[in-house]
Amino acid sequence: MAPFNLLDWVAENSGHFKPPVGNEYLYSGRDFFVMIIKGPNARNDFHQVDSEEFFIQLKGDVHVKTIEDGVVKVHRIREGEVFFIPPNVPHSPQRGPDTLGLVVERRRPEGEPEHLIFFCEKCNTLVYDKVFDCKDIVKHFAQAMEEFWADPVLSTCKKCGHRIAKP
Repeated sequence: MAPFNLLDWVAENSGHFKPPVGNEYLYSGRDFFVMIIKGPNARNDFHQVDSEEFFIQLKGDVHVKTIEDGVVKVHRIREGEVFFIPPNVPHSPQRGPDTLGLVVERRRPEGEPEHLIFFCEKCNTLVYDKVFDCKDIVKHFAQAMEEFWADPVLSTCKKCGHRIAKP
């Protein structure tokens, strides 16, 4: 593999960055993978894995919601800053238009659970926690989100009846 210009790569692959997540593999290796994530995204979910994630914000700012000790915290990551997410911390990156980030994640071994979590926007009740073996995060994670939003049974809060819509 030879060195290459990252911004040229982003321009050449611009058609791949689509909501809801807006991610594309920059590198997909045996032990880890690197994604470029371009805003805007369309997310009202939380993601949780049993490993760390490393964020580098290349352009613009991103707000990452985390749930720590049952409390939602919003972390603003400015252009040029880095952010580490510890294992098993639910997080929800909110990317605005024309933003660009780089995320490094450990390749999950087969059978290690990945979580796609939705909370009710009205009463904050857990509505859905899909635990699955996500072999391809670029493809499978967005598919799981679309399946949730399309199913009124899955996406309706049992406590208050609010339906979580696709943003």
